[in-house]
Amino acid sequence: MLKDGKYTTEESMEALAMTAEEIEAAESETHEPQEEQPPIGKYGSLFRDYLKENHPGRHAYLLSETTLRDICLAVDREAREMTETVQNQLRAKTPRPQGDFMKTVRYETAIRDQAEETVLREIVYKPR
Repeated sequence: MLKDGKYTTEESMEALAMTAEEIEAAESETHEPQEEQPPIGKYGSLFRDYLKENHPGRHAYLLSETTLRDICLAVDREAREMTETVQNQLRAKTPRPQGDFMKTVRYETAIRDQAEETVLREIVYKPR
């Protein structure tokens, strides 16, 4: 047991092993398996990071109220829907170039970038 007021290496290892087993058993009893949650997505992550950096008090409040994830999911869904809508509106205003593949690629990239810029400005980078 004790040698000069100290545990031997074997005894301390046994004590640590028992403690780890007890902790594992307690955790398995108290924690129910969580249902798999959908990822918050690109725009939800951008929104969360924006809040964390620019509005830390609001971020902490939403995190403590456990509503941050739900809001991030809503922001992501709304942003994806608006991106699609804005892209369709831009395509309707400006017809796709015919013939040259690289012009078509530049056209699609410009449409995507303009739509994303609008969505970031109007949805993602606004505190809720």
